[in-house]
Amino acid sequence: MKQRFTLIKVAVVFWLTIFSLSAFAQSSTSSASPFAGPSDATTAPPATATDAGLGQVLCAGSTITLKGDADPSVSKYQWYKVNSSGTKTLVYEGTTNSYTETAAGAGYYIYYLVKVNSNTCTSDVSDPFKLYVLPALNPTVDGGNSVCEKNQSTTDLKVAGLDSRFSYTYQWTRNGSNITTDGTSATYTVKEATAGTVKYAVNVAYTLKSSCTATSPDKSVTVVPVPTKPTITFGN
Repeated sequence: MKQRFTLIKVAVVFWLTIFSLSAFAQSSTSSASPFAGPSDATTAPPATATDAGLGQVLCAGSTITLKGDADPSVSKYQWYKVNSSGTKTLVYEGTTNSYTETAAGAGYYIYYLVKVNSNTCTSDVSDPFKLYVLPALNPTVDGGNSVCEKNQSTTDLKVAGLDSRFSYTYQWTRNGSNITTDGTSATYTVKEATAGTVKYAVNVAYTLKSSCTATSPDKSVTVVPVPTKPTITFGN
């Protein structure tokens, strides 16, 4: 009976030790609660990617990876993110000098970093690091659905579904190939020589960051055959 009690006691001590080590590991990694979304979603977007105080422009849904200077005298790093009320909020506290999150929504994301040594002495707060995350692009094409063959009629296609606060570059395609003549504006005039169905689309990129692109769904335009050339005969 005594031996059985001893075994139970050893098992309890073992699992308590494992639990304590696990809790310590978690607390040494992070004791903060990150929040999703931008610090400021209402201020107008930057005019250029080199605006004063702007560290980076990112595409929608990008991974935000920040890194502070490595300091051997530091025991932990505290990363702060400004919330929508303008308050610095602790989002990470741990032994690594980097912080990562996935952008969730368009707007400005603003961060600060503080270093803490083993005596709990803290550094001055870093200068703010501000970046801007662009909205997701979802272009569509508006316009007529048909033209007459032999270039008899035209229809204007226009890019729709874009945020008017931004500027863009455009590349229209016809059946999947870039249109090299007059194919880089927000509208494209369709005229076709041969009857059939032609698919048009447009690739849109932000001027602020040209790698942030999206292509519209295809817009099908039917090229209608013209009537055959009439003939005239004499009599009934």
